Order: sequence, then structure tokens, then C-alpha cells
Amino acid sequence: MGMIRFRAPTLPNPISDVDRTYIRQLIRSLELYFGQLDSKTPIQTDSILTGYVDFNPNALITPQIARLGWNQTDQTLDLGMEYGVTQQIGQEQYARVGNTTGVTIPNGTVVGFAGATTNALLVEPYLADGVQSSLYILGVMTHDLPDSGQKGYCTTFGFVRGLDTSAFTVGDVLYASPTVAGAFTNVKPTAPDNVIVLAACIVSDAIDGVVFVRPTIEQAQYYGVFAKTVDTTPALADTAYPITFDLTRISNGVVIGGTASRLIVPESGLYQFVATLQFISNSAVDKNIWVWYRANGTDIPSSARIVTVSTNNAYTPIALNEAVSLAAGGYVELMYAADSTNVRIDAVAATAFAPASPAVVIEVNQVQQ
Repeated sequence: MGMIRFRAPTLPNPISDVDRTYIRQLIRSLELYFGQLDSKTPIQTDSILTGYVDFNPNALITPQIARLGWNQTDQTLDLGMEYGVTQQIGQEQYARVGNTTGVTIPNGTVVGFAGATTNALLVEPYLADGVQSSLYILGVMTHDLPDSGQKGYCTTFGFVRGLDTSAFTVGDVLYASPTVAGAFTNVKPTAPDNVIVLAACIVSDAIDGVVFVRPTIEQAQYYGVFAKTVDTTPALADTAYPITFDLTRISNGVVIGGTASRLIVPESGLYQFVATLQFISNSAVDKNIWVWYRANGTDIPSSARIVTVSTNNAYTPIALNEAVSLAAGGYVELMYAADSTNVRIDAVAATAFAPASPAVVIEVNQVQQ
């Protein structure tokens, strides 16, 4: 069936059973009649009451806004929308979006949240470099969207066509690019970049490329690896001291902040802290050293470990793990104390055959949101 428009007759209100039977018979007659009409025959109505609507599967439909017709290839209904967009009903999902970036966002651009108006999300090209949470990804633009105050469509599930996918092979899994805002990459990113599976390449072509969009969004888990690269010695025996850090090896969200001893987390969650320390003794007398964790200024119960060092100029390592539940902005400190000042946490410089050995290394990994 092509486009059919009916003009509803004026009927009494309420409708009698006789009138209702008449309407049903009329509709059936119209159905039989329309099956013989050309698909371009216009008949207008404000409304129609019917048990079903049959669409002519062989009709040649010219898409336009608000036109609905059968798509024989995809075996579904096509709905004409703005910007020349045709939605395959049930096979594609769109988000209504706006553009205030100052430039046109092209078809096929990977976009993320950039704000909102009262009736649409605002989007901008998304860069998966770890700066913005993966939760801000939205989908892929399904047409060019000018910065004109108008609203358009972002595909959150389904095909996006008319792209340059010549750099990819059919079947490639595509990720949000960490180097080019709004682009795809078929190379899986690695930390500290966001790893967001976004689409698959369906047709590889410089002009008529096709991707199938299905974002797989996982909340980023935060982490950091920090070190102390200089020696430290307790000023007083039997006195607690926080260990400070002077090197960030890698970090996503977790930072040294406030004081150099505090490791601050950006979001609430359960975090695993794994610390290794190496001590050296300046004499052959036994010396006991305690190491433990402190969260938000309070010692964590049963978190202490004790090591005894006695051999002069011999290195003694100790490691301790602790899972800590923290709120956003919470922090953890690594504490130590000794019953003698004749001991130190020791850093060793690199040699010709081995890299440097920091006095302390601590890893922080979020294990649950």
C-alpha cells in the first residue's frame, strides 16, 4: 500500500450498534477497494478505526517525512523522518539530539553527552582518551547535524549507512577512538584510554560503508600505581608516620592529593590496595617494623603487618593487601612505625643490569563500583 488518506464521516455520538456495524462494513469495503488502487492514490481522513492495516509489499515508496511504507528488503516498515532519515521500525533506535558545538557534526560521528535542553540531549564528538567517563557515550550520528538549533537523530542501535569504512574489514569490531574525536578504530584501546565497543563493520567501502551500532558500555574502573623513590627513616621510635609518594606511574582517577601521603579515589566503590616496601637495617640488632592502612584519617582495624629486621645492610621486603570501601573523594594512607630509628625504608638506584628499586610501590584498583 502506498499513502492512503481517509476523510472520516460525521457520525452521531454516541455511536449506535447499527452505525458501528455500518462502519465495520464500510471499512471492509474500503480495504477490498484500496487493494486495487494505485499506491499514489490520496484519500484523506483524520482517523480510522480498523482491526489491522495491510501494506502493499511491492509498492515503490518514495521516502518523505511522516510517510510509512513497507520495506521488502529489511522486512519491516520504513518511517520517513527529518534530514532524509528513514527508520526501519523495530530494527533501529534513535535518540533525539541537538548540536551546539559551533560546527556541523557529520554522519557517522561517534558522539557523547554534552548537556541537554528541555526536549533533547546535546551531543559532541566523543574522545575515548580516559578524560571523560565511558558512561557519557551515546551512539553514532545517522545524518549530518548542523549547529543550527535544530534537533536530529543519533543511532543507539541499528545500521548507519553512507560512511567511509574503507579502513576496516567486514566483521571488524569498532571502538571509540582515543586519538581522534568522533572517530572509530578497529584497534582495541588500552589504559588509561576508554575501551568502548561501539559497532561492527558490515560493509567496507569508501562511500557506501555500513556499520551496525550496538554500544557496550561498562563503567570505568579507576586505578593508580604510585611509588616512593627516596629513603625514609622514622624520626622517633614507636611513632606512627604516613608514607609519602613522589611518583605516579600510571593513573586513571586515583591521585595523590591533599598531602603527598593521601591516595584519593574519584568515585565510590571497593578498592584493592597492594603495597610492597623494602627495609634495610643499620645494625645487627633486631628491630620490629609495623605497616598498616589508614582510611580517611582512621586506622583500618586488623590491617597491620609486622616484620623483624636484624641483619646489617640486608634488604627485607614486606607486602600487604587490603580491600577498602570508599566514598567519592575518600582517601587511604599507608602508615609505618618502628621500635628503633636505626632502620629505614630504602630506595635503590638502577644498576647496569637492573632498573631502580623504589622504597615503596602501591597499586590501587577499583574492584567494584
